[in-house]
Amino acid sequence: MATNLPGSVDRRRLLQVLGASGALAVAGCLGDEDETAGATDESDNDDANGDETGTDEMSGEDPNLEPAPTGDSLTNEEIVALVDAFDDTVFQGEQSDPFTPSHVTKWVSDDTFIFLHFDEPNPEEANNLLWMGVGVKGVFSEEGQPGSEFTHFHQAESDSWDGGHGGEPGDEGYWLTHIAVDEFESPFGQTEPGVDYDFMPTPPQAFDGDSTADFEVEGQGGLDDDDIETLIDLFDDEPFEGGQAEDGYPNVPSHIAKWVTEDVFVFLHFDEPDLREANDLIYYGIGVRGDFSAESQPHEDDFTHFHKWSAESWEGGHGGQDGQHGYWLVHHAVRPLEMPWGDVDVGIDRSFMPTPLE
Repeated sequence: MATNLPGSVDRRRLLQVLGASGALAVAGCLGDEDETAGATDESDNDDANGDETGTDEMSGEDPNLEPAPTGDSLTNEEIVALVDAFDDTVFQGEQSDPFTPSHVTKWVSDDTFIFLHFDEPNPEEANNLLWMGVGVKGVFSEEGQPGSEFTHFHQAESDSWDGGHGGEPGDEGYWLTHIAVDEFESPFGQTEPGVDYDFMPTPPQAFDGDSTADFEVEGQGGLDDDDIETLIDLFDDEPFEGGQAEDGYPNVPSHIAKWVTEDVFVFLHFDEPDLREANDLIYYGIGVRGDFSAESQPHEDDFTHFHKWSAESWEGGHGGQDGQHGYWLVHHAVRPLEMPWGDVDVGIDRSFMPTPLE
């Protein structure tokens, strides 16, 4: 079932819930309630197009003309804490005994989970995060593959990790999207931050049977309040500065973030501006330091949204102007959604409130 964002007349709250989203598209999807709302639309449209420069009103200077602050790689202590939090056993059988090689996973719905993929078979001994991503229940078939970002199929149950890759037509398991968080040489080629379309491909075959998965795993389901509180404690970095960092809880609306390299952070995007009131995770993604230019945009089809690192309001941070710095964001939906720009399936949301360069 698709998650519906509230159809409230409170446009500002809707914009906050959408988080890193341009007000222009929202204004185009919602009708004007009154003259006051219409005036708000005009202001919000300016924000979406980057007309709010992020200038410090006291000094008259724009902090975004300087590069965004750099982050830090994960420490060993932070990695161990993340391993403890991503504590669900998604892959069944001996393949996860005594641990799932290089992966830790967390269910976020009955059908989807998020994961972290480290550089060592035993995640607790890892030094670096290589990929993050999303898995969705599915069947190994052409019809069952959700999209091109889901390059790899892994069986739900297997006697060994290697034996779980791919399968026979009709096998049940998970389709996985891997999003690289750094530049490195992998067995599949040179990898850069973004969706890894070359990650261990398992080309599916035609299948005459039902391509809808029908199995259950212990622990599946959405995040509970304790899970969300734990994630808030762990994803405790604040890449966005200025007044926008006071528009939600614990800082910016709907988002929490964790730096994993000097230039890349992983974020979680929930369904409420105040995460104390959140019910569901709706997006999982990464932000990459850069400037508002085609040369800096990692992948124009996937990184649809640019957000300034410093802004007086969250809405004012959307988009940019030539010479401004911030972050390019890729959003992977973790559940079916009904958004102002249309229905969104589990996968990369390539319509997520674009901030066009022209």
